[in-house]
Amino acid sequence: MIQTFDTQLEVSLRAMRDVVAPALNDAESHVLEQFGLVLATLEFMRHRLPYARSLHRLELTHLLSLSEGVRSLVADDQPALAADLGQIEATARTDLARPEIEIEDYLVVGRKLRELIGELIRLSNGKSYEKELDQLTLRNQKEFLPLQRAWFMPLGLDSRPDELPSIEEIFADN
Repeated sequence: MIQTFDTQLEVSLRAMRDVVAPALNDAESHVLEQFGLVLATLEFMRHRLPYARSLHRLELTHLLSLSEGVRSLVADDQPALAADLGQIEATARTDLARPEIEIEDYLVVGRKLRELIGELIRLSNGKSYEKELDQLTLRNQKEFLPLQRAWFMPLGLDSRPDELPSIEEIFADN
């Protein structure tokens, strides 16, 4: 039995390329297309798996920063929702302080933060703080965009990959 995920993925990819791919020579085009997508996905996973925990921790840290800014802007107008947001932020801080936590826990608390932030943004329509909230959200996303682009760089979808830091550089700083 193969012991590590990265080794399992590497062996599976090699089997797909060396054994399965040649057997598909006469397959229909949609079958070949799907096979290529599966290979690309597995290869992407193999490259990014070692960084998954770091990505989700950094993403939650970034989201927590946005949440704190949103809460301070909406607290007077939406005190109950701001209090709820503060409780979720406390959970996020607790989760970030626990090195043994499962990745899924980061995802769950991040999803809760996103949902409540989204609701508060929707409720800001026409409010005095709407423009400031929009600007905060855009600044926050702009800061995080290079990491997101670098994360997906192996898929070959970015039009300017040469301007991105490597994933190793991103996580070496965090």
